[in-house]
Amino acid sequence: MYNFDEIVDRKNTSSVKYEEMDLKFGRADLTPMWVADMDFRAPEFVIECINNRAEHGIFGYTKRMPEFYEAIKSWLKTRHGVQVEREQLEYGPGVVFLLNMMIRLFTEKGEKVLIQSPVYYPFKNIIEQNHRVLVDNTLVLKGDRYEMDFQDLEEKAKDSQCKMMLLCSPHNPVGRVWSKDELVRVAEICRDNGVLLISDEIHFDLVYKPHVHYSLIGLDKTFDDHVIVCTAPSKTFNIAGLHSSYCVIKNPEKMTAYRNELGLLDLNRSNVFSRELTQSVYENGAAYVDELNAYLQGNILAAQEFMAQNIPQIKVIPMEATYLMWLDCRELNLTISELDDLFVQKAKLALDSGYWFGPSGEGFMRINLACPRKSLIEALEQLKDAIEKK
Repeated sequence: MYNFDEIVDRKNTSSVKYEEMDLKFGRADLTPMWVADMDFRAPEFVIECINNRAEHGIFGYTKRMPEFYEAIKSWLKTRHGVQVEREQLEYGPGVVFLLNMMIRLFTEKGEKVLIQSPVYYPFKNIIEQNHRVLVDNTLVLKGDRYEMDFQDLEEKAKDSQCKMMLLCSPHNPVGRVWSKDELVRVAEICRDNGVLLISDEIHFDLVYKPHVHYSLIGLDKTFDDHVIVCTAPSKTFNIAGLHSSYCVIKNPEKMTAYRNELGLLDLNRSNVFSRELTQSVYENGAAYVDELNAYLQGNILAAQEFMAQNIPQIKVIPMEATYLMWLDCRELNLTISELDDLFVQKAKLALDSGYWFGPSGEGFMRINLACPRKSLIEALEQLKDAIEKK
């Protein structure tokens, strides 16, 4: 059994989540519920792996041994039912890095890249900062569930200047797990229109039953040349600070292009700790992930019940995956600045504002539930008290 109720002091540990609130929100005395990492202490097999490597005492240039790739292959097969070969896998220091690389390698400046907002805001940033043109196939909120607008997607994919789509699967922040039929439809549209489909699947282990994550790399062989998957153990095991991710590229020419660029940038050697840790978590972490997901589901239920009973003006978008809850605050009838003021200045909470995820996120907030339940309820009490005094 793992103790997810333990409260760990993360202050003065160089944590972005705890120590950059003054830069983002203008004050540091907030309860941090924003950056998407977890406040749970790592399981002992993670700490033991790092300690064992540290005790060796030499940290020179490191290559990735076959066991690294075998552990990834085994995890993908046993947890996600996906079979990949060694030559179809390659390391990357982070998923956002990988998305950047795919944009740079497989599109040209001035060409168009599709996203589906409201979506993880680095998508927009990396498209525009790489001098590509962002095209938004905005998700549609029907009741309390987001759906894809396939008609709009097909029209935009037909544009000869549209060369790539970034898909968030499972979706951050709206919490959707795309069905197999939805994914096939997206992949067909992209394939038939020459649009390379890049799937960010970093939350793929944090999916709640009865929902099932389907990876784009396992859908249909006819998509193999038109799909690239980028993912990592970082969200699952809370090891983002160790910079270990990987991509699955089944097209040999595209994989060669990626490996050549990785080598050119001298980023083809992984961190000495991340290499062994990736192997360790994938070999030893199955039971931990099952318990983690059960605890996160308990937090989701606790948050839903609290909001329904105490803050009914804020609607919770049902979560099928991730530990990031999307809150519909539009019934509060506040402007963007007023909503920020409510959460930051009055409730003293640091959350991700919905408009960061695009215009379709205005009136929403994203809250990170990956913390001890006691901390979560205390944060929600702060919000309740602030609204009552509003």
